[in-house]
Formats: sequence, C-alpha cells, structure tokens
Amino acid sequence: MNTETENNDGSNAKLQGAFGDRGTNVNAGMAYGHPYAEKIIEEAKEIIRQSETGQSLLRAQNHHNIPIHVIKGNGPSGFNPQARVIYVQIGGKVTTAEPKAILDLIRGLREADQDLIGFKAPDPAKDIMEYATVMHSKALDAIVYICKVLKELTNSSSFPVLLDEMEKIGHINVYNAFVKDATEEELFDAYAGLTKRG
Repeated sequence: MNTETENNDGSNAKLQGAFGDRGTNVNAGMAYGHPYAEKIIEEAKEIIRQSETGQSLLRAQNHHNIPIHVIKGNGPSGFNPQARVIYVQIGGKVTTAEPKAILDLIRGLREADQDLIGFKAPDPAKDIMEYATVMHSKALDAIVYICKVLKELTNSSSFPVLLDEMEKIGHINVYNAFVKDATEEELFDAYAGLTKRG
C-alpha cells in the first residue's frame, strides 16, 4: 500500500520510491534498468518543480501513482498507455539529469496527463487518417507543455541548457512560436516544419 503524501508543489512528503512504484525499486530488478535512475529522476523533478506547469504535471503523476521507469539506452521516451508507465531512456553512463532527460520527462508527464483526461488515440485499424491526426495533435500538445515549462523557467539557471536542448531535438521553432503567443494554426505550422525535416 502506498502511504506517500504529496506536497503542494508535486513533491513527495515521504519519498517511497521516486517512480510511483508502490515502494519497490522496479529499476533495480531490471537488467535494462538504469543504475542512477532514482538520482536522475529526482534531479529532473527538482528542476521541473520550479515551474507551475511542471508542479501540476507532477501532482497528477503522483496522485494517480503513475510509475516512471528509467531504462538504459538512447531510444525514444514517453508514456505507454497500455502499461500506464512513463519510460525515460538514458545512456547507461549518465549519472545526472541531463537536459534531454528533463525534456523527455516533461513530455512523458504530459502524455500521461493526456491519457488521464481522456485525450487518447483512436484505433488505427478503424481510420488511419484520424489516428494520424490525433497522434500529431497529441505530440504537438506535449511539445507545447514542454514550452510552457521552459517559459516558466526563464529566470532559472537551467533555462539556457534546456533551450539549447530544444534546438538539438528540433523543437525550437515551436518554442519560438509559443513565446510569441502564436495561434494554434501557427503552432501547427511550426510543428509541421519540424516533422517535414524529421
């Protein structure tokens, strides 16, 4: 039974596993689990908590007890709706919360939040075009949430390196549009430019 309580900022009053794992360290038992998982996620959460939007995402994750599993590797990260788990892939030699891990965690938190509020992908077998449209909408929404957190971290010492990482991963056009109060259509245009290059 999880006896964790939650502070107003989304942090745990009593840490009992940083991953919503009901007190068992799931990463320790996995061959592909990251040896510094708990440290990295707690460092990432500490930065995310400096943002009001980040606090809200962390509160939802904590309240619904959604686990965060850190996997050794360099592949994609995100929320798995079937398993109800946020996966973050990090290189095995990484020992601290690097900018990409922080952005990946924000994205995974928002993807989990999407699922909780009923923003789910339709069955691709029924209508592949509807499925593609919804998946792009969900991806853009998650990127916009990263932008919200970053904008709220403007005065933080973490901001410059996180902004550099946004450029590295190809989302800088969406961020630039977001901070200029772009319309939804303009955000989609910025995102479409990203997807055409990718």
